[in-house]
Amino acid sequence: MEGYQLTFEDIERLNHFTTQPGRTAYIAECGNFGFDFEKDGVSTHYIVCAVVVNNENLLEIEQKADELRRKYFGKGEIKSNSLGNKHSQRAKIVAELLNLDFSLIILMADKQAFYKDSPLTEYKGTFIKFLHQQLYESMYAFYPKLKIVEEDYGTSEFQAEFRTYVRRNRPAPNLFNEYDFDYVDSRNSHIVQIADFIAGTIMQHVTDNKAPDALKICGSKIREIIRFPKQIVPYTAGANANPSFDQQIYALADQCAATYIDRNKHADEEEIRLRILFLKRLLFTAHNISDSLYIHSSELIRMLSGLSEVKVTREYLYRRIVAPLRDAGVLIASSAQGYKIPTCVKDIYAYINQTSGIVGPMLSRIEKCLKLIEKQTDGALDILDDPALVKLKRYFGDS
Repeated sequence: MEGYQLTFEDIERLNHFTTQPGRTAYIAECGNFGFDFEKDGVSTHYIVCAVVVNNENLLEIEQKADELRRKYFGKGEIKSNSLGNKHSQRAKIVAELLNLDFSLIILMADKQAFYKDSPLTEYKGTFIKFLHQQLYESMYAFYPKLKIVEEDYGTSEFQAEFRTYVRRNRPAPNLFNEYDFDYVDSRNSHIVQIADFIAGTIMQHVTDNKAPDALKICGSKIREIIRFPKQIVPYTAGANANPSFDQQIYALADQCAATYIDRNKHADEEEIRLRILFLKRLLFTAHNISDSLYIHSSELIRMLSGLSEVKVTREYLYRRIVAPLRDAGVLIASSAQGYKIPTCVKDIYAYINQTSGIVGPMLSRIEKCLKLIEKQTDGALDILDDPALVKLKRYFGDS
């Protein structure tokens, strides 16, 4: 912008951005774009896997991935479809991949769930572009400074059209974020091959539940699973469901968190970005791991610190992330075990009891103080007459 001058806040944000590590996301897809499921070869799902690597580790991971390739695939690429139904060998490879330092963002589209004659079912280009945009927005939330490398796929005409779309819709490079985008032949990138293998293994489990469940095995590396259409039933629903699970409470809490994320996903403020990442972690756990699991604050602090140059402490986590989210109407359960998306009445009780255990003694001390002053002044001095204390005055029985 002409004539624009940087503020101290701008400079601070720029300094913060430049200290963040550069990362590269390698993307591969599995599935096809048709919706005529009676035809042979038409997949019921479309899956995209993003393998995100710190640029400092690229060479090391490429070398280790090449060793794994030679061990299991000889002269060929690390390709999911080359294994077929060799479930045992597939599980071994996924387990070995866990030794490499990367994180994952997964997009899963259940094509059978789209209503008939939807625009997404009629136009292949629209369907793919829409889903990729969901993935890029998620990656931008986690990694403002990122290079995206995608497996070269499809016809040259489609690729040129899609590249134009991505450049038009992805976060625009500016002082505070930096995105680059490129395509690569999978033969020239072992990390793209890893993305292909994980996406294919996820698809294999979708079609054959005897195949290894890559989502479970790779759970510690997954930042987010973007499901489309959105599912609000937790991973543990069904035969293994928590008997105390309350669908109404869970649906409300899920909606509140999702609404906050959607309304604030383009915000520049670092604290808002961290709040979104905090919510995404809680949602991921409720959706894919357990509806009853609390995430300990130390784990959340470690995760957020790894995605930001802000020094995240226990105090910072509560005052700058959790408290503002609750002020914004997001339901967050907490206990001595940590934080979670509430999924039952017991979660709400746990939060209220924990808060009561902190606030109750403080109110009791205030009440004792007020009684001592009232006694000393024969009731002439009422501390709660101050307009700023009107809520406390009501609490202690004065209207």
